[in-house]
Amino acid sequence: MKLGELLNGLDVRRIDGDLNVEITGLSYDSRQTRPGHLYFSTARDPKRNRANIDDALNRGARAVVVAGWDGGLARPAVTLVECERPRILMGAAASRFFGAPSERLDLIGITGTSGKTTTSYILASIFEAAGMPAGIIGTIGIFIGAKKIYSGLTTPESIDFESALAAMEREGVRHVAAEVSSIGIAEGRVDAVSFRACIFTNLGRDHLDYHATMEDYFAAKLRLFTEILPRSRRESTVAVVRGDDPFGRRVLESVKGSKISFGMDRSLDVYPEKFDASLSGIRATLSVLGKKIEIDSPLVGEINLLNILGASALSAALGIESEAVADGVRRCPGAPGRLEAIQAIPGVTVLVDYAHKPDALEAVLTTLRRIGARRIICVFGCGGDRDRGKRPIMGEIAGRLADLPVLTSDNPRSEEPMAIIAGVEQGLIAAGRVKIADPKKLALASIGGGYIVEPDRRAAIAIALRIAAAGDAVLIAGKGHEDYQLVAGRVLPFDDRVVVRELAAELGGGQS
Repeated sequence: MKLGELLNGLDVRRIDGDLNVEITGLSYDSRQTRPGHLYFSTARDPKRNRANIDDALNRGARAVVVAGWDGGLARPAVTLVECERPRILMGAAASRFFGAPSERLDLIGITGTSGKTTTSYILASIFEAAGMPAGIIGTIGIFIGAKKIYSGLTTPESIDFESALAAMEREGVRHVAAEVSSIGIAEGRVDAVSFRACIFTNLGRDHLDYHATMEDYFAAKLRLFTEILPRSRRESTVAVVRGDDPFGRRVLESVKGSKISFGMDRSLDVYPEKFDASLSGIRATLSVLGKKIEIDSPLVGEINLLNILGASALSAALGIESEAVADGVRRCPGAPGRLEAIQAIPGVTVLVDYAHKPDALEAVLTTLRRIGARRIICVFGCGGDRDRGKRPIMGEIAGRLADLPVLTSDNPRSEEPMAIIAGVEQGLIAAGRVKIADPKKLALASIGGGYIVEPDRRAAIAIALRIAAAGDAVLIAGKGHEDYQLVAGRVLPFDDRVVVRELAAELGGGQS
């Protein structure tokens, strides 16, 4: 595509160079730049930005988009494009370059603090049950059916997003469930995308290391429903919103177009008439826009019932038959690392979950309490180089809801693990917990009001498995599907699920 054709009508300040050059590809990572590419410079640090531009030019970039330039950037036979926000221009150009696939796909955007990943997996299962090949874009990766084509950001940069949609369209996919993060919205990664529908799951504290306040965080989410969805080129767009969430009610009030509410409240459009949620799964009768759907799901707890309600509401909005909804829900084992049950010790329920923020941890622990776990042992921590304010909050939640909190490292990144743990301990102490001095001699019957600190994550999991007895639940929270640990600039292999199986085998009770 000619550069002039690619940029025609888009918001640019000025262009210095030839618009008739042929653009063979788009890139935002200089290491991925190839001869003939249009390179978008997005780094915030000026020195890094300049180094990336030089690298892209050395690799053959034919044109470069920048927020501003000086004479030192000029090079023969290279066209420079200046715009206010390169990421916004990148989204519009990527949509045009890849042929605007979202205008032909039923693309479902899912946003909220928790439940996005599981909802996307339930939706994909429903689509497949209805005979509709499905794609997934999200935290765990981008999938065309069972084939993984990308690992990276929850909401990929617009070039990767549009490229993936184009690949899905070529493979015959017509329905795509995509997680849409607040950061992705704030950075304009989906501004040029045409959604068929969007789902709001809930809102709790998260990403306050990026957003200044909870209101800023909510405002980013709200844009998906008040700005991005309304300008979609798809007809009959609809917002599907959890109506018994305080922020969800604000979304419903703000949406001007078609909308469907879901939740536990019987006044909503989609709700459970009755349900039973246990450690063995969920059975429920749903009222979905006046129709009854009988649900039998292997997923655990009321939090997953909410995900099923959201997916069922969206499916009804698309006209999918109730039988396919029930079949898709029944078939869906859930998303990797989302309340994923690991066979370890006979009689003990071991669950690995991605809960790494206050609302998610509270929801999971409350779920385990409601569905009859005898005692709950919770292995958890907080990530480094992230919102420090949530650390004592997470500690208080674990101290209040778990019978035995086991505090350990998550992804400490560049921080000292014990400094992170000290922040979490403030909340455990505020919840009335007392640190147990010698956990190696501890039996669950004598835990009292204590908590354990073991910074080595593998050792912490081993303590939990050793102490657990029949009827207990062990929740290993924070990392979910991740198969690594980020420590002092290193990426170390570490998968909670693998570690549980290895430790269970050592204890003599595990199953592979």
